[in-house]
Amino acid sequence: MAKPMWLYWHKAFTDEECDELIEMFQDIEPEEAVTFGGPAEGRKTQIRWVHDNEKHAEIHHKMRAFCQAANEQFGLDIDYLPALQYTEYADVGYKYDWHHDINFSRNDGRHRKLSIVLQLTDPDDYEGGECEFRHIENPNPEEIKARGTVICFVSYHYHCVHPITKGSRNSLVGWYEGPAWR
Repeated sequence: MAKPMWLYWHKAFTDEECDELIEMFQDIEPEEAVTFGGPAEGRKTQIRWVHDNEKHAEIHHKMRAFCQAANEQFGLDIDYLPALQYTEYADVGYKYDWHHDINFSRNDGRHRKLSIVLQLTDPDDYEGGECEFRHIENPNPEEIKARGTVICFVSYHYHCVHPITKGSRNSLVGWYEGPAWR
C-alpha cells in the first residue's frame, strides 16, 4: 500500500484561535532566520522560537496530536517535537527557496522526520507566499492556504514558500524528530 506524501486538516483552527496564537507569540523576541546554524541563503523570514513551557504547552500538545495522527499513515520512527517556529513572512520579498527540512550533518544520531505547518494568516491579507512541493503532487493550494489549516509531510520532500508580493503571512512550523534516517 502506498504511503501518502502529505496530509492536511482544512481549517483545523478557528480564526479566533489563530488570532490568539499570533498575539501570544508577539511576546517572544524575534530573530533573523538561519538555515541549520548558517547564513540563510534563499530565505528571508523573521522567526520566534515557541518553547514547550507553561504558556505554550497547549499549542505544543495540539501540534503533537496532529503529527501523531499523521504518523499513523506515514509510519515514521518519531519520538520528540522540539520548539516550534513562529515564522513571519513580514513584507514584500520575504520567501524561502527550495529546501528540505533535514540537517544531514547532525552528529547526534537524530533527524527531523515529519514537518508540520499551521497557516495563521487569512489568505485575503497577502498575495504570493504559496507553499509548493517540488517532486511530488501538490495539495489543493486554496485549501492549504486557508487560515487555520494544518499540513504534515515527510521532512525530506523539497518545498518552498514563494515570495510575498503584497501584505504578510505568518505560520507556525515544527519538526518531529527521531533516530537518524537509515
